[in-house]
Amino acid sequence: MQYRTHLVTTAALGVPLMAVDHQLTLINLGALAVGTLLPDIDQPTSHLGRRHRVVSKVTHGAFGHRGMTHSLVALIGVYLIAVLLQRHYLTAAAGVLPFWLAFGYLAHLVEDAGSKDGVPWLWPLGHRGMRLFGGLVYYSTGKISEYLILGFMGCLLLIELRLIWLGTLTHLIPGGWLVTVGHWIRECQSFLPR
Repeated sequence: MQYRTHLVTTAALGVPLMAVDHQLTLINLGALAVGTLLPDIDQPTSHLGRRHRVVSKVTHGAFGHRGMTHSLVALIGVYLIAVLLQRHYLTAAAGVLPFWLAFGYLAHLVEDAGSKDGVPWLWPLGHRGMRLFGGLVYYSTGKISEYLILGFMGCLLLIELRLIWLGTLTHLIPGGWLVTVGHWIRECQSFLPR
């Protein structure tokens, strides 16, 4: 998936959750965006890889593309590093930043798991990419299937932003599941080290 599609798709997933829990801030959006771009640091031609060439080339040389950086090991490592940095270098206002960084990272992995190549969730135990839905439905990067996802998620994000602006996001979604997910996120964040 290209970086634009990752950003739009992850925003469409994360923005409503941030809004329902009153965490829709620029710093949280920034953490979400960095989190969704970070796994592709292992690809020197990626959006982030072109801006951090040395790190990208070293990571690509050591693990290849969609290796270690596209695994649960990397997700946990990024989260723990973010918690450590938040504890020692950031104010209490950035207390949920590690959560949104990890949420963006996880969203990237799930999005890539829907691609033709999948992701190695259990690296280093398995290097083979596992796909969502067992590979029955998948997209190919840079092809029409990805652009359909980008278009759909872009429209969804615009609708969500409009509903947030009107203050009716939680009223229009049936069953109150978004509020329930918001409460679950708040509970998860309460376990974060302070």
